[in-house]
Amino acid sequence: MKFNYEVINEDSNIALVTLWSSINQIKGMLGSSARLVGIIGNLYTSVGINYMISTLGKMNWIDTLVVYGIDYNGVGDILIQFFKNERLNIILIDRDIVDKIKSTVRIIDLREAFKSRDINALVRAIHENYRPGRRPVRPLINVEFNEHEYGGGWVIPLVGGFIYEKDTYRSWVKLVDLVLNYGFDKGDYREFITPLVVIDSTGKPHPFRRLSETGLKGFEPLAEAINAIINELRVNPHSTSAVYYGGDYLIQGIISGDYYNQLVYLRSIDVLNDWCRQLYRWWSLAKRVVETLNREFNAWYSVGSMAVMPLSARIYTKDLGRAEEFVRRNANVLSEFVEDPRGNFLVMREGDSVIVEHRLPITNELHRRFSFHSLEEAYNTFKNSNHFTIYSHAMYLGKELARVFLLRDYEQDKL
Repeated sequence: MKFNYEVINEDSNIALVTLWSSINQIKGMLGSSARLVGIIGNLYTSVGINYMISTLGKMNWIDTLVVYGIDYNGVGDILIQFFKNERLNIILIDRDIVDKIKSTVRIIDLREAFKSRDINALVRAIHENYRPGRRPVRPLINVEFNEHEYGGGWVIPLVGGFIYEKDTYRSWVKLVDLVLNYGFDKGDYREFITPLVVIDSTGKPHPFRRLSETGLKGFEPLAEAINAIINELRVNPHSTSAVYYGGDYLIQGIISGDYYNQLVYLRSIDVLNDWCRQLYRWWSLAKRVVETLNREFNAWYSVGSMAVMPLSARIYTKDLGRAEEFVRRNANVLSEFVEDPRGNFLVMREGDSVIVEHRLPITNELHRRFSFHSLEEAYNTFKNSNHFTIYSHAMYLGKELARVFLLRDYEQDKL
């Protein structure tokens, strides 16, 4: 990562920090006064302050730092406090070097002037502090960075995540990986709030990689739960009131087409040690509901999808190392192909246009046809669309679109 800056006048002692505001916008507002600025640059994060210090180490005649721009995320506050001799929360540079550089730089905070569009305050500050001549105010310092990967839980509690799977084992690996990487450390466990995991078994006897039909029968579902759901669906197969509340969990079933689909809400779950047992348990209940309905009504229902949503998905601190090893050991599972139930894409060239056909699953019928003349046009169409269930499918289409716009003799999936 680099500090994004532009050198304007190498004789000037002034650096202008525009935070999140456009460099070109501020230069345009300054007009002819821009020629008095030594360097002008953006600053987006507290990590970026380290790179700004590195730039000041090389440009050892800069002694005035003016802050003028929009402060979206509070990095301006961090910068101002840092120059008031408060410590930087993320420091990648030797502290003695940092102290040497910042002790020779004066900071002028004009963020409020930017909010009121007072460009005159900035012009005055530049003219009053301009000192040409490149007179060094500190030794020339070449800064070395020492940045390590962040090894803790995520910095804020995250709510909401989605995993779509046709295989319960893959769902286990993906969920453990999700909590490991994006869970928030909370006491003696790492927690991710309300991930939604959908296990789609449409067209399959069951979604378990290592379990037979005989094995499934070993997980006897709760009779009260079966009765509550069956009693409602007996009366109205299209009911949305087939619900059972079990204290620390809630189950709701719904029939759609030829499929019985089921949602299970859990208060909490240990995703490393208890995920598979929970899936066996709730799948057995869904299977029993379907078998009972088919027997009583001479019907042909099958289990479609089972969605499981824990409020608190957690890995205990004592198990973090074991969880990391589990994900490493199963890295190949994460790369297995999962077909997107929202359909497939065919990419081809027609003259100067790129054609993308979105086709339905199973039948391969045409759902929608797109025509693009540039990669930017395709990107803007798909970036916020609802065409993808799986991240890998969106990444795949992005890769193929880049290839089709680069290659005149493009052929899909041919490398």
